[in-house]
Amino acid sequence: MSAPVVLDHESTCLRGNPLGDPARRRIEVHLPPGYDGVRRFPVVYWLPGFGAHPSLAGKALAFGASVADRLREAMTDGRVPPALLVVPDCTTAYGGSQYIDSAASGRYAGYLAEVVAEIDRRFATRPESAWRAIGGKSSGGYGALIAGMTSDLFGSVIACSPDAGFEHSYLPLLPRTLDTVRAAGGVDALLARRDTGPLDVPFMVAMSIIAMGMCYADDPRTTASDALPCDPETGVFRDEVWQRWLAHDPVRLLPEYADRLAGLGLLHLSVGQRDEYGMHWGARALHAALDAHRVPHLYREHDGGHAGIEYVYAEALAELWKVWREPEGDACAA
Repeated sequence: MSAPVVLDHESTCLRGNPLGDPARRRIEVHLPPGYDGVRRFPVVYWLPGFGAHPSLAGKALAFGASVADRLREAMTDGRVPPALLVVPDCTTAYGGSQYIDSAASGRYAGYLAEVVAEIDRRFATRPESAWRAIGGKSSGGYGALIAGMTSDLFGSVIACSPDAGFEHSYLPLLPRTLDTVRAAGGVDALLARRDTGPLDVPFMVAMSIIAMGMCYADDPRTTASDALPCDPETGVFRDEVWQRWLAHDPVRLLPEYADRLAGLGLLHLSVGQRDEYGMHWGARALHAALDAHRVPHLYREHDGGHAGIEYVYAEALAELWKVWREPEGDACAA
C-alpha cells in the first residue's frame, strides 16, 4: 500500500488536559484507490485498541500483511467500498482514552470531532454523516459504539470485540490486577514500569484497568489508586467507584440511546467465540439488549480470540456497500 499521509494537528480540546498529555497529535490518513483530490470519497475513522500504536500501516503480527494493505486490496477488488481510512491518536499517559470526554483523562470525544473537521477541510470527502463510518477493535470498538450513541457525526458504526458488559470484561481482571500491583510494590511502582518495563501481559492488563478507572472518573483530582473499583492494598470493593464505571457500559447506556443507534445506516457488532477477556459475553449481552430495544444491527461471532483477528475488519467494512452504494454514475461524486 502507498505510504499514508501523516498530519500534524494541534488540538484545542486536548490543550491543558488533566494528565499533561500533548495537545499536538498525529493523524494517519490512508487514501483509497483512485483518490485524485477531486472525486469525493466516504471516510472510515478507525480507533485502535488499548495500548496499540495509532496506525494501520504496520503488521500486527509477523505473519500476513498490514491492516492497511489488506483493506486497500479489498477496496481494489471491490469487496470493500473505496474510502479514506483515518486513524487518530487518542492515547494517554495511561495507554488509552476510551475515546470519551473524561474529567480525569481529557476531552477525547471532543478531539474526535476536531479530527473529523480537519479531514473534511484537507481532503476530498463526502462531508455528510451518512458517508462517515467509525469503527475499531476492543477499546476502539467501545469508542465507536459510544460515538454512535452520543454523536451525530457518524452514520455507521463497526464495533469489533468492544468493551461491553463490564461485569464480564472488567471484573474478572481485578484479582489479576491486584496481584500485579502488589508484586510491583504498589500502583506508583507499577506506573513507573511504563518507562522501564517489562511490558508483559500482566502489566498491560493491570494498566488497562487503571486506564479505565481514569477514563470513567468524574473528578480531575482522581489518582490512579482512587480510580480502581477496589482498594489496591486490601481488595475492599468500592461500590461507588464501580457504579461510575457501569454508567459508561454500552449495555446499560443502550436504553437511553436506542433511538439514535436505530437511526444508523449500519451497526455491525462482532466478537471471537474464544475471547480471552470475556468480550464475547459482553457482546452477547449487548446483542440481546439491541434485540430487546428493536435496534437493527448485524451480529457476528467468529472462531477466534481477542488478538490476531484483523481479517474480520474487511468482512465488517464490506457491509458498508449496503449504505454507501449510489446509482451508477453518481457514486462518490465530485
